[in-house]
Amino acid sequence: MEDESQPLPGNDDGQPISGLQGYQFTFGPQAESTYTWDSSSLTDSVVDFPRQFGRTYHAYKEGSYAFPNDEVEQERLILQDCAFTKAMGDRLYFAPLDEHPPKRILDIATGMGDWAVAMGDRFPNAIVTATDLSPIQPEVVPANVEFYVEDSSEPWNYSETFDYIHTKTTGGCWESYETQIAQQAFETLAPGGWFESQECDSVPHCDDGTLKPDSALALWFQEFLHAGVEANRPHGEGCHLKSIYERVGFVDVHERKFKVPLNGWAKDSDLKEIGRLMEANMQMGLSAFSLGLFNRVYGRTPEEIEVSLVEVRRDVALLAR
Repeated sequence: MEDESQPLPGNDDGQPISGLQGYQFTFGPQAESTYTWDSSSLTDSVVDFPRQFGRTYHAYKEGSYAFPNDEVEQERLILQDCAFTKAMGDRLYFAPLDEHPPKRILDIATGMGDWAVAMGDRFPNAIVTATDLSPIQPEVVPANVEFYVEDSSEPWNYSETFDYIHTKTTGGCWESYETQIAQQAFETLAPGGWFESQECDSVPHCDDGTLKPDSALALWFQEFLHAGVEANRPHGEGCHLKSIYERVGFVDVHERKFKVPLNGWAKDSDLKEIGRLMEANMQMGLSAFSLGLFNRVYGRTPEEIEVSLVEVRRDVALLAR
């Protein structure tokens, strides 16, 4: 939250909150009023997706994001969001928006746009602006939701401020989350506005020693994180958000951490279900996560990459037992 002279609104225990991190997602009911945004007006430079490794990738600012945008990737995003939905108790946000309903909402790197649509349903009197490199969002959306093809790593030039700005699972999108996103969010928020980041610590954690440092899965994560750094698109900034918020000027920053199992090892039924969703997400996404980055950074052929993923997939499956 931006610093202001008025008292800060509080959370359930009466303490002020502003910045949070974690995972959450939910689907809201369809709004009574909808409109169809005209995707046919988009230029070929935006919708003519280049093909590589048998996948399609974003055309606008081609190459700045390493992962594909095709139907397979969109299905994976649904699995991922379902897992985070359950992990976060179906919450869309943690900022106290119900106490002070926002009039203008900005969703950065919206992906398929589901969160933006749900927020449009939740706050029908707000204008929800959502941006992404790929125009893969639904065409029929609430009348108060607007999608734009933009590169949010560049300077923001919005004519008005926002009351609430949001990012979710944007690891690998930015050269610097601090300067390109957090700083610009701070400068673009109205006084008293809220910035909420629901991001991932991409470093795997194991509390029972079953993930060995020399296992195929652990080694893959090491290479994945290293490749992101080499490509100037790091994936590890999610675990540094609190200090990032404080450095750019946000006040009373709070951080919430949530455990998301990578597969179905947990005894708790809810965590087990989350883990099974994440296992499916990993199995579907390993090629997408690896092909562009590992080819660019390590010079490996698609065939070499796929062969190396065989043992990784086996680890993902076996570690659940």
